[in-house]
Amino acid sequence: MKLLLDPKQELFLSLYTDPKSDTFSNATQSALKAGYSKEYSETITSQMPDWLAENLGDMKRLRKAEKNLSEVQDLSIINEEGIVDVQLIDKRSKVDIFLAKSLNKAKYSEKIQQEHSNPDGNLKTIIINKS
Repeated sequence: MKLLLDPKQELFLSLYTDPKSDTFSNATQSALKAGYSKEYSETITSQMPDWLAENLGDMKRLRKAEKNLSEVQDLSIINEEGIVDVQLIDKRSKVDIFLAKSLNKAKYSEKIQQEHSNPDGNLKTIIINKS
């Protein structure tokens, strides 16, 4: 279950995990700057509240997924026998499409929009916009 963060928790995570933050990877200073007490700030990571554990876990899984995607993109499409691996090309293409759509939504996203329905409730037209 995804826990909702309060503004102080969001600020802490932003300060703690953003490499551009002056308190990046310093839990105590990030917590102090987010408005937590000195006592709580000094023990935030050892207490590891659920909201922090969940969000740090998500970030770790995301980094791992990004590493795996990168490794798939770097796989050679030619096997040891010098033959093109069609299945691997298919998998790499899917990864590339996923990354393009995710990282550059404005250019590569596909949006499906419904226009007006007929009185009987059936869809009159579907417009597919490819940006």
